[in-house]
Amino acid sequence: MPLQISTLKKISNNYSHFILDVWGVIHDGSAAYPGAIEAISFLRKEGKKICFLSNAPRRAFKVAKMLEKFGVTPDLYDFVFSSGEATFLDLEKNQKNGFQNFGKNYFYIGPQKDIDLLDGLDYVKVDEAAQAQFAITTGFDNDSSILAEKLPQALEAKKNNLPMICVNPDMIVVKQSGQKMICAGALAQEYEKIGGEVSYYGKPFPAVYEMVCEIFNNPEKAKIIAVGDGLETDIKGANDFGIDSLLVTGGILASSFDTKLGEAENMLRLEKICAAHGTSPQFAIPFFAT
Repeated sequence: MPLQISTLKKISNNYSHFILDVWGVIHDGSAAYPGAIEAISFLRKEGKKICFLSNAPRRAFKVAKMLEKFGVTPDLYDFVFSSGEATFLDLEKNQKNGFQNFGKNYFYIGPQKDIDLLDGLDYVKVDEAAQAQFAITTGFDNDSSILAEKLPQALEAKKNNLPMICVNPDMIVVKQSGQKMICAGALAQEYEKIGGEVSYYGKPFPAVYEMVCEIFNNPEKAKIIAVGDGLETDIKGANDFGIDSLLVTGGILASSFDTKLGEAENMLRLEKICAAHGTSPQFAIPFFAT
């Protein structure tokens, strides 16, 4: 059972490196969470190394620009890494290796805002699945989108037996208002259900943590803690990689509790939810705050 804490100060002295999720911990897409910027500033003053690790299906520099919009300036962290960045780097390596793992032409399934993911590489986006060697999904068009929006494209990709790259393993993200928004992970899961092959980039898969730790100059795992609001991504990823984790219950899990903004969660219910997911953090906190 995770230990419930009310402030970050309770555990900050135990760790030198912090891997922070973005959506659900720092902001909800519209506004920063209460106390989040102050918490980051506190860690920075304490000399902590900070990485923002996001399952955003876009390059890290774009995530950094978004963070600055919410008041997270570059002086408050060491670097930003994203599932989009991991995808770009792996496909860049694939290109250098003569397109061995994935071909040159791809069928894009996602919103216009993320269509530039592979800009700078030699891949070719094609309009018809029949012309492609693989598919890429980055997600959906709008906050109110449903699975049916992209399902026809997924079915077309499967008809042509295209391997799919999922650039965001998240199933949903949640706003502070409680509104849930579907992510690329949901489409990828559906693709697997109909027999499609999917390669995932980002949390909870170990490769992305290995990339982060390499940039961190490979600190001791005992000195690293991951902070996130997703049991299936942030917490499972930390567990599988062998580092501690802090679950923020005010994000994705907020709808599972009857608590008000900033109130502590019901730990018995949290324990049941963790058991149902087969994963559990070392610590839990209502919001990322000092």
